[in-house]
Amino acid sequence: MSLFAGPVGFVVAAAAGVAAGLLLKRFGGWMVAELDAAAEDEGLPIPTRRPPGRLEHWPTVVGGLLAVGLWGWEVAAAGDAGDAAGATPVRAAAHFIFFWLLTVAAWVDIRHRVIPDLITTPGVLAGLAATWLAPEILLPVVTMSPRNFAAAEPVADLLAAWGGLRAGGPPVSPLGLPVAVGIFTLWWLGCTAPLLPDDAEASPGRSRRWGWLREPRTLVLLAGLPLLVAAGLSGGLRFAAVESSLIGLAVSAGLVWLTRAGASLALGREAMGMGDVTLMAMVGSWLGWQPAVLTFFLATFIGLGHGLFQVLRHREHELPYGPSLCLAAAIVTVAWRPVWDATEPFFADPLQLAVVLGLVVILTAVTLFIWQRLRG
Repeated sequence: MSLFAGPVGFVVAAAAGVAAGLLLKRFGGWMVAELDAAAEDEGLPIPTRRPPGRLEHWPTVVGGLLAVGLWGWEVAAAGDAGDAAGATPVRAAAHFIFFWLLTVAAWVDIRHRVIPDLITTPGVLAGLAATWLAPEILLPVVTMSPRNFAAAEPVADLLAAWGGLRAGGPPVSPLGLPVAVGIFTLWWLGCTAPLLPDDAEASPGRSRRWGWLREPRTLVLLAGLPLLVAAGLSGGLRFAAVESSLIGLAVSAGLVWLTRAGASLALGREAMGMGDVTLMAMVGSWLGWQPAVLTFFLATFIGLGHGLFQVLRHREHELPYGPSLCLAAAIVTVAWRPVWDATEPFFADPLQLAVVLGLVVILTAVTLFIWQRLRG
């Protein structure tokens, strides 16, 4: 641990950050260029690019600084209270990957008001894989560990679906494999879309019998289900971590979908895109359902502030909500200890939790309504 907390760790983090910035520049630039070309083909206006110059190298500079800052916060400056022993280097690396995915999603959404499945689908799969390979990437909490003939003592643990991952009390796997498989299948049905053109349109007369196997979306299901079943049969803390990730996916995506449906009904038009649903599914798969709920709650206020700024400065007619969700997810992740200390009682009481969830939905709808009114 001391090796990672010292200068070697910061050098490795800086190198990884620069490499991630270069990858962000390549991948994000390619995706934006593809969307620009598609918009041009459809006769849609293309956002104006900033002139090249020093800003051209911002991804590498910001990537290096972000990696060093995150490493220092989660490894070098991490206290013992609230951290699982030996988990902080792995967690910091996982959070850096998560932030990279959020950055790409926000960049594309700001420019084209869309969050492609090419970002969120691999992001969800990466979150599920990361929690299975390293359950210690779950966010740290302090739980009370019972002792024989002595008062319970606080211990460092990790936040799972129902409390601490290693703490006694609630069952480790309260829902089981069938529910986990059902959540994964519903996500695949509702939050993924085909990437390849239909065979009949691309090549008339070609047989469709085996064409569906070439579709990446199909491969996600065919590969994901057996791996999920294998994880469920193995059981233990790894499957409990994956299950927490899946519950986070379901709660966060479902919450945004319900808010989207209610706001669209109130406004008489689509209020939020499906990209916001798939983005929150990705957030839930990395963080779990409690941090995802807090993320969506915080994003409501960030989105309102963003909307007011746009009205005063630019008078734009569309407000991308994805960047607000991405920024809120990053804030909740970095400031997790004080955020959880302040909000944990709401999650321990079902009535208070229902009130929190209701406020999330209502405040988001109110934000969209105010934005509509400000637009005139």
